[in-house]
Amino acid sequence: MINSWDIGSVRGINLRVHWTFLLLPLWIFASAISSGTGLTSAFASVLFVFAIFGCVLLHELGHAFAAQQFGIGTRDITLLPIGGVAALERMPRVPLQELWIASAGPLVNVIIAMIIFSVQAITGPGSFATHQFFSQLMIANVILVLFNLIPAFPMDGGRILRSLLAFRIPYATATSIAARTGQICAVGFGLLGLFTGQLMMFLVAVFVYFAARAENRMVQYQDASSPPPRSSEPAQSSAPGFRWSRENKFRNDGGVPSSLSIQSVAAWLANQRRDHCQIVESGKVIGQVTRSQLTAAIYRGLGGVPVSRLLAA
Repeated sequence: MINSWDIGSVRGINLRVHWTFLLLPLWIFASAISSGTGLTSAFASVLFVFAIFGCVLLHELGHAFAAQQFGIGTRDITLLPIGGVAALERMPRVPLQELWIASAGPLVNVIIAMIIFSVQAITGPGSFATHQFFSQLMIANVILVLFNLIPAFPMDGGRILRSLLAFRIPYATATSIAARTGQICAVGFGLLGLFTGQLMMFLVAVFVYFAARAENRMVQYQDASSPPPRSSEPAQSSAPGFRWSRENKFRNDGGVPSSLSIQSVAAWLANQRRDHCQIVESGKVIGQVTRSQLTAAIYRGLGGVPVSRLLAA
């Protein structure tokens, strides 16, 4: 990923830190110093931030390890100021598989909180500073669980909602319902962020809103363009993520339909952790666009026009 640094790997999964992540501990340190709490308190605050993001990293590894059980790889895990992103190669269309993968991350935070609680119950409070540090870390993990279980698709809670719906109704319909629910939640987040002055919450809400819409459109397009099943082939395959990998191979390579809006494609690229994608029309690749091209077009007020316009420019 551009503008990020590799910090290691776990079971073939590259671990990365985006450069903007460094702004968070620097801001925390500067705020602590300016408030007059002293260097010791400032360093303790920074250490707590790193401890939380260590839990976030374990959360994302939970998703990645669960996905590996179904033969789904993870390109990388990137830490950002707003959290972490595990770039899975795909999400399965088998409800039970998606349910397990989406639930694995919050489950990791539940386990971390239980371990901290158990250790403190067995060893006693110890020093006040140490007890307070781990108590706050336990509470932070509980908050991470509750936040991630909000049904704001494509967050964990939204994917859990889709998987549960997909047990009863078609996958595309379940995606549509989960996406609408996620957009409603995003509007709520956005309004709360505006009224409380929380810019970060507002930005997260914008991302969730457009990411939900983009993924929903992709699923609807994939479902509509899939050929009818043959008698010798299953109606839905859990392996490739699409029904027929031969006819839809370009979509596994990151292709998107030319009719999608520039804003939707940009949101989908951000959600998929990609820097470019192929544009497809009538089953054929007609060109390629990059994230920088999409961003520039959005700044020019072209977010609502079809992405094919960029190829004609």
